[in-house]
Amino acid sequence: MANTKNSQAAKIRQQIISWLQDPAETEVVFQEKFPGIRGIRAVSLRQKLVALGYANSAVMGAVSAAPSVDHRIKKAARKPRQVFYYFDGEPDNTPAPTVTPAVKVATSQPKATQPTTTPQRVTRTVAPAAEGLSGTPAFRDLLATNQALHSQVDALLDAAQQQRPLGDLELTFLTDFTAQVAKQTELLDALATQERIDQLRH
Repeated sequence: MANTKNSQAAKIRQQIISWLQDPAETEVVFQEKFPGIRGIRAVSLRQKLVALGYANSAVMGAVSAAPSVDHRIKKAARKPRQVFYYFDGEPDNTPAPTVTPAVKVATSQPKATQPTTTPQRVTRTVAPAAEGLSGTPAFRDLLATNQALHSQVDALLDAAQQQRPLGDLELTFLTDFTAQVAKQTELLDALATQERIDQLRH
């Protein structure tokens, strides 16, 4: 079952990458803040993937985890409630997988109530070192928790979009909180990466 889920998440990521490299699918994110960056809004990505036949619960987890699993997929926020994904890397010429909509029933509403449990099984951000703090079970648990938090932040931003217009207090909270979550991910990645590099000295 886990292999099936990982395989489906990989297909979803490949489809996302294909769209993000297609000028016809992307739009300018925010010229002043992100000059030259074109992307697709997170909400639109999910809708497009569900329309291809993927289950909503699988889409939620795979889309939220995509930037952590494949570092060529980046996130940018035009506003706190407008999260965009964009591609930052060498062109990927691998064709997007053909989708066999074997899960047509997945469009029914009951399955959409479970997205928050899926991200905890997603691949971690950066592979921890074999030794050092990042190689401990506690650090791996922390990575998994951070992945789940990213998914919940995305869900919160989607919910905020439905609640708009938001007040200054709520906008400030969303701005500060998303920045803190991003900083937390950077710290985790930095430790795991540096400890792996340090091992090369021994």
